[in-house]
Amino acid sequence: MSDEIHQAIAAIGEERNGEQALQILYLSAYFAPTKNIYLDMFLDLIVKRKDVGAAIELLNKNSLIDFFSKDTAFVMKKTTQKVVRAFLKRNGEEKEMLLIAFPLIKLRLIEDKIHPNYVDHALSLITYIHEFPEFMEFAAELPSFVVVALRKQNRLEEAFEFAKNALDFMKRLFGEGHPATLSLQHNMTGVLEKGGKHAKAEKASKELHEKDSKYSTKNEMVESSILHARELCELSKYEEALPLYQKLLGDRKVLETFESGVLVAWNDYGTLLNDMGRHSEAVCILQDVIIQKRIVQIPDDQYGEERLGKLHPDTLRAERDIGLVLLSKGDFEEALKILETVEKKFNQVLRENHPDILCTRANITTVLIHLKKFDKALEIAQDVYKAYRNCLGEKHNETLEVKNNIGSIFLRQGRLNEAIKIFREVLSGFCDVFGPNHYKTIEVKATLDILGKTTGSVFKTLHAAVQEGNLNKVVELVENNADVNEEDLEGRTPLHYATLNGHIDITKFLLKKGAMHDVKNLKGETPLALASGSQMKNLLISIDNLFKNVKNGNQTNITKQAELINVKDKNGFNLLHWAVNNSLKSIVQELLQVGCDPKCTSLKGNTPLHIAASKNNIDIAEILLQSVASKDLSVLVNAKTTEKGNTALHVAAKNNDLDMVKCLLKNGTCYDIPNKAGETPVQLSSSRSVRDLLNVAHKLFSSFQEGDPVAVTLLKSLGLSNLLVVTKACNKEGLTLLQVAAANKHRYSGNELAGLFQSLKTELNCCHF
Repeated sequence: MSDEIHQAIAAIGEERNGEQALQILYLSAYFAPTKNIYLDMFLDLIVKRKDVGAAIELLNKNSLIDFFSKDTAFVMKKTTQKVVRAFLKRNGEEKEMLLIAFPLIKLRLIEDKIHPNYVDHALSLITYIHEFPEFMEFAAELPSFVVVALRKQNRLEEAFEFAKNALDFMKRLFGEGHPATLSLQHNMTGVLEKGGKHAKAEKASKELHEKDSKYSTKNEMVESSILHARELCELSKYEEALPLYQKLLGDRKVLETFESGVLVAWNDYGTLLNDMGRHSEAVCILQDVIIQKRIVQIPDDQYGEERLGKLHPDTLRAERDIGLVLLSKGDFEEALKILETVEKKFNQVLRENHPDILCTRANITTVLIHLKKFDKALEIAQDVYKAYRNCLGEKHNETLEVKNNIGSIFLRQGRLNEAIKIFREVLSGFCDVFGPNHYKTIEVKATLDILGKTTGSVFKTLHAAVQEGNLNKVVELVENNADVNEEDLEGRTPLHYATLNGHIDITKFLLKKGAMHDVKNLKGETPLALASGSQMKNLLISIDNLFKNVKNGNQTNITKQAELINVKDKNGFNLLHWAVNNSLKSIVQELLQVGCDPKCTSLKGNTPLHIAASKNNIDIAEILLQSVASKDLSVLVNAKTTEKGNTALHVAAKNNDLDMVKCLLKNGTCYDIPNKAGETPVQLSSSRSVRDLLNVAHKLFSSFQEGDPVAVTLLKSLGLSNLLVVTKACNKEGLTLLQVAAANKHRYSGNELAGLFQSLKTELNCCHF
């Protein structure tokens, strides 16, 4: 492989556009493998787009790229990138390429609209820049660009984890007062805010405000003050926020304010006064904010000068806030009128389901509840909830607020069991977002307490059986599908009660059945924290150590603790998930041998097979597939994630991993199974070879369904390995190619069908099947 690549590089150097092609190849060696690399990336180096296309066509002709769409993008193989990087290193050209690649990726990240894969390429580039300390000052701002880009794409968890790790590195390298370090911390706090994690955001903004006071300019201090005050308001800490705003705004007047950031502070201050019941003051401030924003805002291409002040989003937000003041005053009809008008205006200038539109519709829902228009309120609330959940996630405060409204509607409609279910989920979310002592959390808990007494729906089943120490009842309930990780109103699982009461046998049984050993209740307590007695504590500590050992590749005690091998952590991961995640093949094998369940799903619905597919680890995927009984194989290969409904095949196709796709199809995966967005695996792949295989499978299944004689010809045209793959694959009804053919035999003549089966039999025998 290495020799072929070197020969191709030498040959390209002699061609027209060869120099440009090689420059693109060398730069792309440092970008993310198997991800689309867009032609736009290179337009700052090569002026004419057609020249970029010609250069990449040259790489395609010499088999140095895996997939090429002439007008958009190409993909590089990981193996090719590795050889090219080694070649550049030997020739002393690596630094030069990185110095060129850095500004290219930086320019892409600061654009308003960016391809999702640009972030992946930036993350990849950072890993190579890392190796050269002399580049770090030059590249210090790149982590902040990455975090902002991830935030734009709503990849909030990824943004936070990257920012957290990068921040530790930046502090060590540059110090906590370096502008790049503080900038990254500002962006990290912004990620927490957008993610609705206001308790954490408030803590981070307070720390940042203190650092800005020590290290930053006056403008930066103002920015951090505004951020900190806003987070205090989100947590309803009005008495703490009020003096911050008063100090920040001083003796100024709204109509004398010309800094857009300070105008935002005035807007927030008006909202704060409304929340504190000072409605008249709030209305006056918000009306002045609208007037002043028309003066301060600069027209841009998106909205145009003629719309400024009428349809500008900032103006509409201030108008919406006036509607909320009227809502607080109890003037529901007027509030509804204003909010519906604002929604119509937002729809003229923003895309469908933009956060501002969703926020306004959520506000309308609240007004409709007050007006007792429950059916209309429920219809809007459910639409908004679904949109929020898809774009912000289940645990975002906006999602939870709308969900809380849905619970309120159910309650008023007398649908008590549905209301209880919703409120319990909201309570758990509010505890995460606002904390257990926030008034919103306390209100939901109080509602649940009342509902529990009204309906008798206090937890009298598994939780009660565990508290009583009744092992036989616990076993009976679990065998009848009681959830071992069910939370009560305090956020306690059965395991919390088992450890608290010292029921060691029940604790072992629950752990054996997949109880999460380190899950926290609403007070942040784990089962270990509540454990009574040294025997109980030692058991839970040994479980914790077992997870640590497996994550670190240490096989110690796996066999000794085989009885508890299916215990889970707070994410719903069992030991097998972690062994697969860390590519620990020997530990995967040992865990399976002692009975670890390969079909186990995490809280997000990921099986170990999903993780193997995401890691491009075909060896481990095959081990997992071989470990499952034939009757359970379909369950494993077609398991879907909770949020998006993706199977392992969706993951493999998106990663452009042809070998993994073949492996999964060969084990009976449904080739055309849709996810929640209606996307089949073929729609997620940018690899020509992956798409070709899945399209051939689709054509064969369609031909067999329709009785098209071309099916026989198409089968004969396949290579032996691909033939084995498509004949073992299933369609979304769970039928193989042979089963579809047999079910539609009336569509064939006798000779055609006999010839078809004989062809299959002959070819498959050649495959030793």
